Amino acid sequence: MKRLILILLIPLFMLACDSASETDGELVTYTSANYPISFSIPEQWAVSDNEDSITIASTEALLLADTVVEGARLNITVTPGAFLGNANITEVIDTAVRQFREQEGVEVIQEMETRAINNQPAVEIVLRGPDTQGNEVILRYLVLESLGSNQTAVIAAVHDASENDRYGQLMADIVNSMQLGEQ
Repeated sequence: MKRLILILLIPLFMLACDSASETDGELVTYTSANYPISFSIPEQWAVSDNEDSITIASTEALLLADTVVEGARLNITVTPGAFLGNANITEVIDTAVRQFREQEGVEVIQEMETRAINNQPAVEIVLRGPDTQGNEVILRYLVLESLGSNQTAVIAAVHDASENDRYGQLMADIVNSMQLGEQ
C-alpha cells in the first residue's frame, strides 16, 4: 500500500517541480547571429541581439524596462578575451557589483566563486537586494571565458526576488548552458 501511494505521489511531485516549463515553454537552444555564443532559453522569451549586446527577457516589455517586476532578464556582452585570469575577472566583477552590493539591505546569496561552465572558466556572484526602482531582485553576475576561442562573456542575470521559485533555477540553467565558441 505504501508503495502504491508513493507511485501515485511521484507524478504530482514532478508536476509541481516543472512550473518553469509550464509558464515559460520548453528550453530551446539560441545561437546568436552576432556573437560566438549559444545557450538555452525558454521558447516564449523575447530576444534582442544587436551589435551592442544580447538581452533576453521573460516578456517583450522587460527587454528595455528599468525593473523586472514579475519577470526576469539577462544581459550578455561578448568580447574578444580581455581578462584572461581569475584575478582580473574577480576585480572586474567586484567593480561591477560594488554599487549594488553597498546598498542597504543587500544580501550575498553566493560569494564570488570560480567554477567551470561547459569546460569554460567562470567567476560568479549572486546577490539579493533592491534595484534602482526599489524592487527586490536577485542578481547573478558572472564572467565566462573561452580560452580556445579567446572570447569573454559578461552576464548579468536579474529576476524578481518574489518570483524566485519560478525563475531562480531557470536563470541558473540558462547561465549553465552558455557555450562560447566559433560563430
